[in-house]
Amino acid sequence: MKYNLLKDSVVYGGADAISKLLAFVAFPIIATALSPDAFGAMELLLTSTALLAMFMNCGLNNALQRFYWDADTPVDQRSVVVSSGFAALFVFGCLAMLLGLAMLPLAEKYIEAHHLPMSWAAVVAGLVLMAATQYLTYCLDVTRLHFAPWKFFSLSLLSRTLGLALAVLVVLQLNWGVDGMMEVQALAVCLALPLGLWLIRKDLVSNISFGWIKELVKFGYPFIFASMAYWLFASMDRWMLASMSSVAEVGMYSVAFRLAAIVMFFSTAFGQAWSPYAIKLKTDFPDSYREKYVRIFMLLLAAMGLVGGSLALFSGELVVVIMPEAYLHSALPLAILSIGLVFQATTQVTALGISLEKKTHILARLAWMTAGCNFLLNLLLIPSFGAAGAAWATLLSYIIMTSAYLYYTQKLHPLPIQWFHLIGLSVLCVGFLSLSLALLSHQLSWYVVGLKLLLCALYVITVWLLVFHKGAAHG
Repeated sequence: MKYNLLKDSVVYGGADAISKLLAFVAFPIIATALSPDAFGAMELLLTSTALLAMFMNCGLNNALQRFYWDADTPVDQRSVVVSSGFAALFVFGCLAMLLGLAMLPLAEKYIEAHHLPMSWAAVVAGLVLMAATQYLTYCLDVTRLHFAPWKFFSLSLLSRTLGLALAVLVVLQLNWGVDGMMEVQALAVCLALPLGLWLIRKDLVSNISFGWIKELVKFGYPFIFASMAYWLFASMDRWMLASMSSVAEVGMYSVAFRLAAIVMFFSTAFGQAWSPYAIKLKTDFPDSYREKYVRIFMLLLAAMGLVGGSLALFSGELVVVIMPEAYLHSALPLAILSIGLVFQATTQVTALGISLEKKTHILARLAWMTAGCNFLLNLLLIPSFGAAGAAWATLLSYIIMTSAYLYYTQKLHPLPIQWFHLIGLSVLCVGFLSLSLALLSHQLSWYVVGLKLLLCALYVITVWLLVFHKGAAHG
């Protein structure tokens, strides 16, 4: 199972890595053809449709992951679950697009009033893109439930690369602007959607169960409010930095967050592979799945500690090598954010008990609690520390979030946590951060690089002796 989980994580991560590399190459090409006003208008449209997509999805993807491999779901009902969920999503998508079209006159007035370089066609294309993306994502999630990572890889890569290729063509050769960008993005997803439906055809049946629709929506709708809290949590630091510090600090923080996405990349790859395995483990190993969860939890924290800790240690060197001199001060928030994202990755396990007990309303409450804590921490730390203060607020908020998740998991669906190992790994991550701050350098020194490599090796040895050595594992 561990081998398959690692293999699937590599495949899912590979699709994401290739897509992001192509996007990185295409970005300056597209930026050359579009003005800042055009980019701003496009981002405004995408942000608006993303908010509408939260309501359209209604947490159905999360609900599907929860029930498909559940022991209480008969084998002959799995196709009914998938089909019922897709039917509900299709209806919600149609309603969301109708709502968007009803607001089209208001959108046109806003475009004219602010002289945005786009027309009603971009808005309509944005609505189609939103709905088609939700449908395609549902198909991708079903391929993960089938443990078919290469189907996921092919479908994901096809839709993303086709969209990028068409985007470069229309803005560079045809000069179609934002309207053209949105239209070809929608076209690319719509062209990939039939393939997605074909790949999951064995689970698409005509037997639609309103009972299952009710169960899926009941489980999933709290994710709407959780997603809104996450969206607020992820964006408030920029707003507060701009109002309480300076736009330059926003730039430093944004650069740090983009570089810290290296940690998020590994976390996302694991999460895509892990979610279907989590429920299947409970079904296949009813007597020992809790121990397996804990083992995966320790492996995840140890591995992410190495990734995030290494990035934190080398944050100064990384910024020196790849960024202009003006961004050198982004190294400090980068080191802090790297460790924060380590703790964020653990929520994929610490929230399991809440999901297994179908108490998803708790996830929404805790998400809003974390957003509130983040607001207060930003309020306290940004005036004195700027971008670094926002990074500290994010780190502490993620620790609060995963701790709260674990508290409720232990209350609702207890896991045999090895507390000595968990505390030990957490202390090592905090130690990584302390060393990173002490050794933060704005110049490239091979002596310091060698010392940091030695510290990474010592971390691996310590983790092995603490957690994974046979004597420690049975201690």
